[in-house]
Amino acid sequence: MTIISDFMQKDHVDIDAIAERATNAAAAGDAATMAKEGAEFLKRLRLHIDQEEKLLFPAFEERTGMREGGPSVQMKMEHDDMRPIIEQMHAAVAAKDAATYQRASKALFDILVPHNQKEEQMMYPMLDDTMGAEAGALLAEVKAMAA
Repeated sequence: MTIISDFMQKDHVDIDAIAERATNAAAAGDAATMAKEGAEFLKRLRLHIDQEEKLLFPAFEERTGMREGGPSVQMKMEHDDMRPIIEQMHAAVAAKDAATYQRASKALFDILVPHNQKEEQMMYPMLDDTMGAEAGALLAEVKAMAA
């Protein structure tokens, strides 16, 4: 059985691979590929954040009572920090503006890399532990969001 940690970490890897293709295309001046891969990256990142904020974090907060502070609150604050940069990236994709995409992508990954490490090392294992026998049902809901 796949646990929440495994599924969400694999999603990080998959999303990062798409981001790398977009960034490489932007660096090569291939605006069409940058726009295609960039749009896919942003779509997948938005879904990933939605899965966390609509399903995983609320379930964690409900089980632990940590609604005002704690790891999920910190993760949501970091998502909030990413949102304006993600919007810049959307605009760059729409305009096929590789230079702006590259700058925004660097700014995003300055936040995203340590954010993902915290999720993988702390948040997701805590979710697995906290949810116990209910983790499978919660993961099924997460997967259904992507379908």
